[in-house]
Amino acid sequence: MSYSYLRDADDDEETKSNSLPYYPRTGSSISLVTTSKRSWLLKPDGTLDVVPVTRAKQLALSGLIFTLLAGISFVTISISVYVISPGRVEKQKATNASDSSLLEWLHQFQADPAKERTIFVPISYTANIALSLLFTILVTVCTEVTGYVHGMTLKWGLADECRLTFNANLRLFSPSGSAFSMNGPVVNALYGITMVFAYAASSSLLLRATKLNTDLGLSIISFIPLLVLGLTLVIQATLGLVAFYHTPVLTWSSTPLDVTSALVSHGRIRRRPKRCMRSILGIYDPTDDPIRPSPRQPSPWASHKLVARVVYLVWSIALLWLVIGGSIVWERGVSFVSGEWIYWDGGVPPGPLLLQSLLIGVLQSVVTIGVHCCELVTTLARDEGIWRKASSGKGAEPGGNPLKVLFGGWQSMGLLVAKPLVHWIFGLAVSLEAGEGFKIAAQYMLVLGCCMIIVAIFITVIAIRRPSGPQPAAYGHIQTLADLVDEWSTKTMYWGHKGDLGEGPWPVCHAGTTGEGVLPPVKMEEVYA
Repeated sequence: MSYSYLRDADDDEETKSNSLPYYPRTGSSISLVTTSKRSWLLKPDGTLDVVPVTRAKQLALSGLIFTLLAGISFVTISISVYVISPGRVEKQKATNASDSSLLEWLHQFQADPAKERTIFVPISYTANIALSLLFTILVTVCTEVTGYVHGMTLKWGLADECRLTFNANLRLFSPSGSAFSMNGPVVNALYGITMVFAYAASSSLLLRATKLNTDLGLSIISFIPLLVLGLTLVIQATLGLVAFYHTPVLTWSSTPLDVTSALVSHGRIRRRPKRCMRSILGIYDPTDDPIRPSPRQPSPWASHKLVARVVYLVWSIALLWLVIGGSIVWERGVSFVSGEWIYWDGGVPPGPLLLQSLLIGVLQSVVTIGVHCCELVTTLARDEGIWRKASSGKGAEPGGNPLKVLFGGWQSMGLLVAKPLVHWIFGLAVSLEAGEGFKIAAQYMLVLGCCMIIVAIFITVIAIRRPSGPQPAAYGHIQTLADLVDEWSTKTMYWGHKGDLGEGPWPVCHAGTTGEGVLPPVKMEEVYA
């Protein structure tokens, strides 16, 4: 059963003369009442119909709850550190141990009363950076979950405003609704800020104490990074839960076929006939003349105007870190292979931990925003990969396992692996040293630059890669998919040659989709409409 939006009587007349994508007028929106078990969709006749909860929705809710519990746990640990582990206890331990160097360092580090609330952990440097990687992976998992919910609710907010063009969007830079709505500019900025400081805090949970130059292997756990990490996760999970329950979402599936199918079945967009062989580059072609299939399809670079900007941004960030690392090595006049660690503090004296954490957060934002923008390119390629399966023997499967959809493509998996690694290496390159403050390790900064070069090459290859075959490229463009799919099915969908139209003096063929089995390949020498 399919449902349509309520629309004015003259909307249909307007649609007949309009070759551009059809959307109902602003204000013709659905009402969706959601609980943890089911949703009720308001039909045009005023009655309610039950919409079953998909696995993607269940996983999203479970991930939000996990993120919320993780944030609450970090806040609880932070409060415990502040309350039951005062610095004066550690001072007394140092005094009893008659360690003058440790006592002198503790006195300098705890000049600020807020710094007295710490725990000293005797772990090696290797264990320190390993735990830092573990915390970074945890933050990546939590931010991916909240980002998925934010992206889905934003997508349907844009659809309700007739502004959804692609299935993939830069969610932090694509506001929907009023300034303070759940997907408005303020909340989007809050998502971005909390994501940046979550990564920054994860790399500062264990502050190294290398100044002592002893074999104690001390690391410091301060309540401030724990509190910042906990609060950022709680804020993201809370925003996600509010949007989860208050945003009408027609489907929680992230595949472009499911999104387009939902929009078509609810009257939000309509198929334009005689465009079965026109790719995304022909979306605004005013004619519907028959055309021959093309053996090669356009690249993401040619199909989306923001892809080139993302590629330029990532290359600029990579070169920035290489220049910074190289400048420090040049200034110190030390060989990179000498084995000596090269640090630079930028003239920033030791001070309140919170203020120096803010400085790291500002630098962290460069990496976080750059990696976030890469999601646009990988998602475009992933969506195109899902659509192009329709012309293969396996076919394109609507719905399916949401985890397989998110992580099945090599593009998405590559970026998912790069996210925690890049943020972890940044945490090693730009860090806080207990008693010394803000420091930049030149070697790690050069490694970070090299890693970003690899990410830039990876994104560039995806951006300029042109798919082979006559199946028109869509890259998740909603109207293009609506034009190409002439038969929607809940089963596996196949695309190919469907016969002749029998119009005009020359034979005109038709290509489309079906759920009944594999279709024959299109005829490259014929014209299609």
